[in-house]
Amino acid sequence: MQSVFGLHDRNRFRVFCYALTPSDDSPYRAKIEREADVFVDCSGWQVSAIVDRIARIDGIHVLCNLNGYTKGGRNEIFAARAAPVQMAFMGFAGTMGAGPIACPRRFVCGEPLPASHLEPTSASPSSSTTRGPIHPTDDRNRIYTEGLIYMPHTYFANDHRQGFREKPDEEVDGIDELTGEERVRWRREQVRRLKMRAEVFPWMGEETVIYANFNQLYKVDPEIFATWVNIIKRVPNSILWLLRFPPAGEAHLRRKARELVGEEVARRLVFTDVAPKHLHIHRGRIADVFLDTPECNAHTTAADILWSGSPIITYPKHDFKMCSRVAASIAYATGSWPESDNRNLPTRVTAAPTLPPSQRPSPTTPPFHPSRHSPTHILVPSTLTATAPALRRRLFLTRDQIPLFDTPRWVRNLEAGMALAWTDW
Repeated sequence: MQSVFGLHDRNRFRVFCYALTPSDDSPYRAKIEREADVFVDCSGWQVSAIVDRIARIDGIHVLCNLNGYTKGGRNEIFAARAAPVQMAFMGFAGTMGAGPIACPRRFVCGEPLPASHLEPTSASPSSSTTRGPIHPTDDRNRIYTEGLIYMPHTYFANDHRQGFREKPDEEVDGIDELTGEERVRWRREQVRRLKMRAEVFPWMGEETVIYANFNQLYKVDPEIFATWVNIIKRVPNSILWLLRFPPAGEAHLRRKARELVGEEVARRLVFTDVAPKHLHIHRGRIADVFLDTPECNAHTTAADILWSGSPIITYPKHDFKMCSRVAASIAYATGSWPESDNRNLPTRVTAAPTLPPSQRPSPTTPPFHPSRHSPTHILVPSTLTATAPALRRRLFLTRDQIPLFDTPRWVRNLEAGMALAWTDW
């Protein structure tokens, strides 16, 4: 969210940031400190002092909890009602469970944001399909004590378009024998992809299919892990690329893989160390398909992998469990949503292995067709094989236009929601 604070409309909002942890001297922290109207490092303060600063000195109207129930969170501040309107998002994908303390239902609009409050969009109409109001008795919302505000594309903010551009590569950028701006961009991207693939996995043949998941390993439940290893069992020239996140998980997953599919397949689990943020995002392009974890989805990782150009298979398993729907929300904001049964895990598992090496895009894949339609980045059984190269191409070529990576528009829509909440209060 590093750019979000500086993108607010200063004619309508004054931005105060309260840091609950000491500075890590990162460029991300420095950018937030620089672009907030007021930045307060209260990492060493007592809760009572923080509440007094927010409520009595600064007089905050809308207070946003960006931590929730995560490490470093100070939820006591919100329990003390430091501001009249309180919101929670991004840090914790779920309810705060605090009933009228955290975010009273009467304070927050559960209706879709009116069209007049939204930024113009060129996306497919299906990407802004309206939803009905929240009903406390609706089983799908049974675990949320708060009122909800629906964002028009995705609730998830990211800063990829502003902060994660790739540096020029003379070896790649020197390719100019092709004509047409999109054709040249796509050709260069494919050369970058193959070059990085050779750097990360120099021992791997180009025909190898790479399935990947970069989530923390605690998100990997037994059912989805068995699904993954059976996929690579059915695709002999494939690997499953995971991160040592944490390192202690590698031995346990290798042992479980041997139990499930035998030693030969278990050897095709490939673990690498967690990389610095920029490298992590750019090397995501190596993956042919990113396989998501259904109980707790990829969050920032899903945005990372889509920015890198790799398609994702996700599974919004629970209507009422936000953390199992985050990746679907993120993918939804890339373009049109496919009309398919997104809850049939066995069918989708059957589909995943149908991506043959011959369908993987390469610098010489003919013919090239410039992207003209809204992209779909959820792989569905009926179209997986035919659309895998097109998904990657369209995502890469349209990433500067799709709502997911349009942070200024996301900020305008968030401001519309805040204004509605304040008006209701």
